[in-house]
Amino acid sequence: MTSTEFEIKLANATNQLNKIAGDVLFLGGKDLEGTMKFRIFNQGRSTTGQIGQYKSKSWIKKRGERGRQTNYVDLEYTSSLRDSIQVVRSGNDVFMAVINDKDFAKAKGQESRRKLTIFVPNAEEQKQTELYISDLIGEQLAKLL
Repeated sequence: MTSTEFEIKLANATNQLNKIAGDVLFLGGKDLEGTMKFRIFNQGRSTTGQIGQYKSKSWIKKRGERGRQTNYVDLEYTSSLRDSIQVVRSGNDVFMAVINDKDFAKAKGQESRRKLTIFVPNAEEQKQTELYISDLIGEQLAKLL
């Protein structure tokens, strides 16, 4: 392959990667969404550690009657908050958002009351997402070159 042919192939690959950038970011966002939801709602962890313990005996009883665990705070009761956290795409821009006002207020209220950051990816989640996106780009680049 001549240098001119390589330059043409590389320019074509760059154009193709630019076309799928939004798709790749969306897939990375969906991966991050799942990882964060598992941390928050299954493990009961904030960005830096445990969210806390349930203290109210009446709330522990109510959660238990509903079949929810009571060993630690996991912010899972009706699944509304979990379901409202979604990855949203606008063109090539990708965002993770709480998509309704009631659940957004609920999320902010939990962080404020507990003085914790909960709904922000931690360093490990960020690194995992970056590696996932890098792998996706590498796969696409290998196909194009």
